[in-house]
Amino acid sequence: MEVPVIIEPVTGNGYRATGAGGLSIGLTAEGATAAEAIDRLADQVRMRVVAGAKLAELDVPASTAPWKQDAGYLHDDPLYEPWRAAMEEYRRQLDEDPEAL
Repeated sequence: MEVPVIIEPVTGNGYRATGAGGLSIGLTAEGATAAEAIDRLADQVRMRVVAGAKLAELDVPASTAPWKQDAGYLHDDPLYEPWRAAMEEYRRQLDEDPEAL
């Protein structure tokens, strides 16, 4: 399994590997080299697996945008068409004369 890891130099102390996903989240290890830090982090992940940790995927359906529930609610309103026409006219005027604002 591949586990995302952030590797960064630590001033005067080699490197730090930090788990960035999956079973490595919340784990950190340091080493004199990047490889050593990764190996130490891998040991921690292996210990979690031996202790019974498992990695599973959670499928969460994408929610619709909250504003969509109200989209189109004015369509049957008798004032909708005059409002839409007035907005269209206003935009046309602004396109013709940008200084109108």
